[in-house]
Amino acid sequence: MRRDSADAADARAGDRLTRGRLAALGFVGMAGSLSTDLYLPAFPDLRADLGATAAAVQLTLTAYLVGSALGQFGIGTVSDALGRRRTLLTAFSVFALAGFAAAAAPSLEWVVALRLVQGVCGSAGAALARAIVADLATGERAARGISILIATMGLGPVFGSPLGALLTSWGGWRAALLGLALVATAMLVVAALAIPESLPPERRHPARIGPLVASLGRLIRDRAFVCLALAFAIGYAALILYIGSSSFVVQNVFGATPLVYSLTFAAGSVSFVLGAWLNARVVRRLGTAGALRAAQLTTLGAAVALLVLALTGALGLVTWTPLVCLFTAGCAGTMSDASALTLDRAAFAAGAGSATLGLFQFTLGAVASPFGGLWGDDTAVPVTAGMTGAALLGLAAAALARAGRSPATADAGAHGR
Repeated sequence: MRRDSADAADARAGDRLTRGRLAALGFVGMAGSLSTDLYLPAFPDLRADLGATAAAVQLTLTAYLVGSALGQFGIGTVSDALGRRRTLLTAFSVFALAGFAAAAAPSLEWVVALRLVQGVCGSAGAALARAIVADLATGERAARGISILIATMGLGPVFGSPLGALLTSWGGWRAALLGLALVATAMLVVAALAIPESLPPERRHPARIGPLVASLGRLIRDRAFVCLALAFAIGYAALILYIGSSSFVVQNVFGATPLVYSLTFAAGSVSFVLGAWLNARVVRRLGTAGALRAAQLTTLGAAVALLVLALTGALGLVTWTPLVCLFTAGCAGTMSDASALTLDRAAFAAGAGSATLGLFQFTLGAVASPFGGLWGDDTAVPVTAGMTGAALLGLAAAALARAGRSPATADAGAHGR
């Protein structure tokens, strides 16, 4: 009887998570990826125009990533007190204004400072999109919703870099940053028109430091929450390992041209999107916990195959491409299911839960990113070993999460709750 009541409530919540709303959340959630991928092609022009060194130009990206880590953690937690909509609209207003200011910046120091502001405010897109899904649905519906959300957000890298290259060729780095500011403005308009408040006042926390810190403390003391958040972040770190070393492997190890590399990278990006969409269907059959195990095993199988081929000298472009596509699809499912299960544990403070996910994600991603180049850029062994190790660690984290749940909670998780 209790289960039937929970299912009925879940169905009513899921009815509010419409396709249109998910599309709007996915669009604003692209803020992070577009803010990096759209801007990367402008680095050489920025360096030449402002007379800066390559390392100094890199600081504009570092500043954005640091801001993103801080923003993910702070904005999600604050939204538990102020509401999702107000927090999102305020953050994206500043995000857009900082973009216009950066496009007109007189010096590199101003660009770095404004990119830091953009990172803090742009992080609201992904952090609050996850929290809103957790507000409106639970269990399998939340897992399917987050899968669709991640699939939509995954389109950002597919279009961001080509658009940035086009804008840079037209008007240099200022045109690229102006284009990003216009996209940020469009995101603000979509948020204002299509994303209503999802956290009613009676479910909000007092806007005081004490209750907010107490919510974070309660989450950190929950071993299952921490382990699931780590499983999510490790899945992202595994993806970053691949992304960070992919150009060296394809161009230096396999001797392919930049065009061939771009095609293989696009294939992996499309597979990530398709993997997230497919995961939404797998959840219906296996439940969220079962779908997570299937996705993690897919990731591990692809990574092990890549490592064995690299160690034996048999890895080539023909085998790399399909295995990488399988790997990225598994990463998409892992991130979707682990985040849904994590936010189920944080139902009392979804904003803080999403914020913690973001903090873990960016921290582990930053740690993992240089690993693939430790032994030079003429071998695929380090990156494939790192991908395999990350997949194993993710499986271990998920297993510890299952062990840390009570029998009742574990039984619910097996059914997608």
